[in-house]
Amino acid sequence: MMEFARFQSPIGYLYILAVQGGVVKISFENESTEKMENWCRNHLGMEIVEGTDFTTEAKSQILNYLSGKRKSLNFPVVHLNTPFRKRVLEAERNIPYGQTRSYGEVANLVGCPEAIRAVGSANANNPLPLYFPCHRIINSNGQLGGFGWGVDVKQYLLDLESKSLQKDLNLRPSGYGP
Repeated sequence: MMEFARFQSPIGYLYILAVQGGVVKISFENESTEKMENWCRNHLGMEIVEGTDFTTEAKSQILNYLSGKRKSLNFPVVHLNTPFRKRVLEAERNIPYGQTRSYGEVANLVGCPEAIRAVGSANANNPLPLYFPCHRIINSNGQLGGFGWGVDVKQYLLDLESKSLQKDLNLRPSGYGP
């Protein structure tokens, strides 16, 4: 059984699809329920039902992340992707909170410096945005580039992380380095 939960967040409605083993997909309000159902049928051969048994922890972590109270997500996931795309997304998961990398830098991180477009494709097909923070990937010229949830949401996420880091720095006692 595949569970589905829909909830309001600071960036709009989000959907979580999960099975007992973990979260399979995080979607934004710009993806229709029909499209998500088709994705589930095509990737897992499952129908989705509304529920909270498998989605509660992920929802809580996501809301805390989007409110600046959490810097990473660690709920269980089921990562459905090709081996190359998994390597790309795992490398992006290691990009520190509040930092960005270019598509080319990520291609180098996974040992395929010529695969810049393939890195972009891995991000475009990322089923678990936020968990695998593809919003931290920008163009080499410093421009934001694309994002499946919209460039305004990408900017919001980058600003959220930047502000949260700045707040952390301001709360440190004096005499404790940068």
